[in-house]
Amino acid sequence: MSVPTDPRRRVEITVSTRTLIRVLVTASLFLLIAFVFWQIRTILELVLIAAFLALALNPLVSVLERRLGNRRGLASVLVVLVVILIVFAFLAALLTPLYSELRSFATRAPLLLDELRMWGPFKRFDARYDLIRRLGEGATAYSSRLPAQAGNLLGVATAVVTGLGKSLTVLFMTLFLLLEIPSFLRTATELLRPGHADRSLEMFDQVNGTIARWTAGVLFIAVIAGTITGVTAWVLGVPFALALGLLVGLLDIVPLVGATIGSTVAVLMALTHSLTAGIIMLVLAIVYQFIENHIIQPVVMRKSIDVSPFIVVFSVLAGASLLGVIGALLAIPVAGSAQVILRRVLDARRVRIADERQQLLGADGDGVVMEGDTL
Repeated sequence: MSVPTDPRRRVEITVSTRTLIRVLVTASLFLLIAFVFWQIRTILELVLIAAFLALALNPLVSVLERRLGNRRGLASVLVVLVVILIVFAFLAALLTPLYSELRSFATRAPLLLDELRMWGPFKRFDARYDLIRRLGEGATAYSSRLPAQAGNLLGVATAVVTGLGKSLTVLFMTLFLLLEIPSFLRTATELLRPGHADRSLEMFDQVNGTIARWTAGVLFIAVIAGTITGVTAWVLGVPFALALGLLVGLLDIVPLVGATIGSTVAVLMALTHSLTAGIIMLVLAIVYQFIENHIIQPVVMRKSIDVSPFIVVFSVLAGASLLGVIGALLAIPVAGSAQVILRRVLDARRVRIADERQQLLGADGDGVVMEGDTL
């Protein structure tokens, strides 16, 4: 007699209307928050830069605060004012020569074309295409129209003003963050248990010190690069040696490619003065890059932040893909700070594991019955 098989069991999942509404509301809130963050991503970049600057300047503000009798507000204002003065002096020294150099180049363009016409290998090419005459007419017309074309530079001026406005916004947000750091720390410690609060404050001090040391190290290397380039350009008679040194120092801050770009600009600028100056600047750039990459940078970075070369390259590439040049600049200190936090977490875990092992060994020593003992 055959036994009928049981029908397959059917599993039914019932989702209540309340649960469905919760899921929909949560997903909607997540999408709304993501949309808001995407819309204000430019502002978030400014906040990120301001937070980094605040952490970099916080040790200096703390030292000045103690010297001024615990007046943090005055110390923060003085430090930010000094930073603003340095930024404006830097921009003035770097940008002021540009317009005058442009006018000078436009005025000297016909003479440069005459010298090019006298160059032997170029004569046959010029005889065929009459290029020198056309370029000379265009250069003369451009030189005469340059003052009248100032209105066409409105877009460039607007971009410059926008950049200055963003810079001032970042500096003022940095000032506010410097004033609020002690309040943020007090609030954080009040919400944590005493042991966790002490470890969190110690971790914050280590992260803050890492960022400050990295900033000081990068600026120190940039000052060395800019000074050597500027002094060499001044000795060789290259025009605008100060602006060239400042530009090379600024570009040297950019990881991986900044030093190469700065050296290329310095060599090209020296070549416009003379071939000898260009060759000397090229040799100097090669020698200095070797010394910086193998001696100066490893020593300074080892004393400021200890990050493996692989992490440096990976973090710079990731930061550049996310935030461009700003991301590349902030990638290394962020990686160093993450390494500090991870190291603290791992050290705490090692201590707990060692304590547990010690307890287990103690328990085994008390409960184990050796062979030969009688019960």
